[in-house]
Amino acid sequence: MLFNSLQYLVFLPVTWALFWTVPASRRVDLMLVASYVFYATWSIPYAAMIFGLVVMNYVFGLVLSGAREKRRMLLASFIVVDVAVLCVFKYLDFGVRSFAAASNTLFGTLLDPPLLQLVLPLGISFFTFEFIHYLVDIYRGDVAVHSFSKFHVFSAFFPTQIAGPIKRFQQFVPSLNSLDRFDTQLARDGLWLIGRGLVKKVLLGDRLAPWVGDGISAAADGAIGTTDAWVTILAFALQVYFDFSGYTDIARGSAALFGFRIPINFDMPYLATSLTDFWRRWHISLSSWLRDYVYIPLGGSRRPTGIVMLNLLFTMVIAGLWHGAAWHFAAFGAMWGVGLALQYFFRKRISPPQTWPVAVAGWLFTMLFYLLSLVFFRTPDFHAAGVMFQAMAGNGVGSGTQTARGTVFVIGIAVALLASWQVSRLGWWPHVRMPTGLLRPALLGAAASVGVVIASVAAPAASEAFFYFQF
Repeated sequence: MLFNSLQYLVFLPVTWALFWTVPASRRVDLMLVASYVFYATWSIPYAAMIFGLVVMNYVFGLVLSGAREKRRMLLASFIVVDVAVLCVFKYLDFGVRSFAAASNTLFGTLLDPPLLQLVLPLGISFFTFEFIHYLVDIYRGDVAVHSFSKFHVFSAFFPTQIAGPIKRFQQFVPSLNSLDRFDTQLARDGLWLIGRGLVKKVLLGDRLAPWVGDGISAAADGAIGTTDAWVTILAFALQVYFDFSGYTDIARGSAALFGFRIPINFDMPYLATSLTDFWRRWHISLSSWLRDYVYIPLGGSRRPTGIVMLNLLFTMVIAGLWHGAAWHFAAFGAMWGVGLALQYFFRKRISPPQTWPVAVAGWLFTMLFYLLSLVFFRTPDFHAAGVMFQAMAGNGVGSGTQTARGTVFVIGIAVALLASWQVSRLGWWPHVRMPTGLLRPALLGAAASVGVVIASVAAPAASEAFFYFQF
């Protein structure tokens, strides 16, 4: 069930009205039922698998909390089980194919092993990271959740179950303890977020997708013009931002309507003035998770410079592979790892002055680096990436494809985006107030439904699935 679908148009207000109608003591149970209905519209068997993973990690948490000896071994064992499930679905075929290809190339073998070809369960990467953080935090001293329903709703919560943001249970608990009252201000914020997310996704992201697809297809076929290559990557940079941040807005807005507060996942990332600053602003829940549960356990920045640089490289390769089981995703992560490592190395020796020319230069470099990294992220393989890099370097082949027609649209969106950011930073947005007496659950549901209908009418003929659903 997509957020921008007719199904969700019906599902959200109905669930909303029922949620605030039932007694407060039953609202967690209703949310659980709604979450499994939401997931089961895609796959009933995988919904059952998610239930099994929830039960398993609930038991893991209780066992780890009660253990007094060999806690490190228990934690490692539990994490291995969670990661193994992820690897079977997401990485096993990739590993088998890579091993066979390497053997055939190096040793002249003719390996052609059978593959499982399993369908990747939606959201499994996000589920796994939430389970791991929960277990690690118990190991570090947090109290395990003894209420199965509370742990269950944290794990299966439908607004975030497919593409995040990656939640922390400690941040989720306050919302669970305040479901006995309807927060009108939070609901108002939720409506605004849903509307903003639909505009980003349907009116902007989906309209950029055709130009991106045309350009990537041309690169995969081996020929793309220089202008087309740059327009394609710029269009994709805008598309992936509008698509993913739009999803996050709708997820956070939907959660807010039910009284749940979900942390932000984006903070004006395209205003970043350094590579580090970019990851503080982009996909914040993932970057902070990698910092807290991969980079810092490896020693963080407390180790010698060479080790810190290797830790940064390793962490970003993990980030790349988290996005997809393919070597071009690993290359995307490795490129960022090298960039962050070199930035760390030079900043240890050079401290540039905090002036606006330095900030502008840092922004230009960061955006150029980001656009180049997106070539690895979006192209299907290294051949297409090579064609794209060659075209972007000025050696493009062909011109006048459909992608070039998107230049004005892409530039217009980019200028409007930067202008809106600047206006919001200066506090120029008018403070629109609504009578709180109108903010009843049923009326809010109807208002959200009208917003979905308007956005759907204005949408392109073919609505795109959210880009991050594949991860």
